[in-house]
Amino acid sequence: MSESSIESVADLLFRDLHYLKASSVQRCLDEVPGYRGVAETDISSSVEQNLRMAIHAVKSGAVPASSELAVEARVAQVRFHQGLRIEDVMRGYRLSMAVIQDRFLDIAHEVGLGDREVLAAHRVLWGVSDSYTAALVHSYRESSVQQAVRDHELRQDYLRAVLAGSLADSDLRTRSSDFGIDPQRSFHALHARPRPGASPDELLRVLAGRLSTGDGVLTLRAGDVVGFTARRPDHGDTATIALGSPLPLSELPRSKAAADRVFDAAWKRPAGGVFSLEDLTWRTAAGDPDVTAVLRQRYLAPFAADADFGRIVLASVRSYLDHDRRISAAARALSVHENTLRYRLQKFEQATGARLDATNTIVELCWAFEACQEAPAGGL
Repeated sequence: MSESSIESVADLLFRDLHYLKASSVQRCLDEVPGYRGVAETDISSSVEQNLRMAIHAVKSGAVPASSELAVEARVAQVRFHQGLRIEDVMRGYRLSMAVIQDRFLDIAHEVGLGDREVLAAHRVLWGVSDSYTAALVHSYRESSVQQAVRDHELRQDYLRAVLAGSLADSDLRTRSSDFGIDPQRSFHALHARPRPGASPDELLRVLAGRLSTGDGVLTLRAGDVVGFTARRPDHGDTATIALGSPLPLSELPRSKAAADRVFDAAWKRPAGGVFSLEDLTWRTAAGDPDVTAVLRQRYLAPFAADADFGRIVLASVRSYLDHDRRISAAARALSVHENTLRYRLQKFEQATGARLDATNTIVELCWAFEACQEAPAGGL
């Protein structure tokens, strides 16, 4: 049959457009549960677009490239915001294509369209389906990325405001409700960082994955995980996780300040873990630079001239304090004779003029070692 016969079939499909559209809409509602939450007029409009696109392709014999269908495929972004999965959208599209293919075969049989023309038209319909499906997936992914960026920006902005205490009560309630957060509930501010070799993204994924809705909000900021949580997390030794005191959302800036102090003290430790003020107490205060400078000069600087010997003496003093001033335990930890340890402690007292049995010396030394432990002892 001539080319005009295919055009005639296409014209008859256009004539049946109302029937095709109604059938497609009904099949979508019956077979794709996600569409039951979408207005029927919206479904009808997108179905008509798809049908017209397919019939025009049959009539012209040309399959549009997926890049030419970007405008038509934006329906995927609309459905995404209506809560449908990409699988639902593609299933709905295939159903409407099945309706038009069935009707095309019926009309082709009625008018006696030749096998060659039927096969050619089928190839066009399948080509349109492939092109449009590719355009749908691209549009959906683009929308998903855009939504993820928007969600990230909203989360960052919300956390920044909450942790800074810059939201009025009414705004705090409104914006917290978007994340399912109860402003009256108590939360720990959180500041966490993966240990060297671990991934910040993985740390965020694990910590956020363990939060139930309403239990907190976390995000990445400059390679650290920050936010707040209702419960103490458990993440082994692959990260240092610092928590502030549990406080209502409106008082979270105080909890954040505590979490940051805890983090500064906890990060100096060689192993990771979860730390709070209760775990580190006075150590979180050993960061005052002026006090540290005085103690560094008093207890560590006298050994700078002989770095190797100074490192040995200071390590011995530190072990002595770490073992509650028990000579035998400290000597075993250092693998030295007890008299050797006594000799080193005596050298420390001679160099600094301090007595290791004085309470003030013990307190100040603990502060100095805590504040300066990230640097080589002999060079301090």
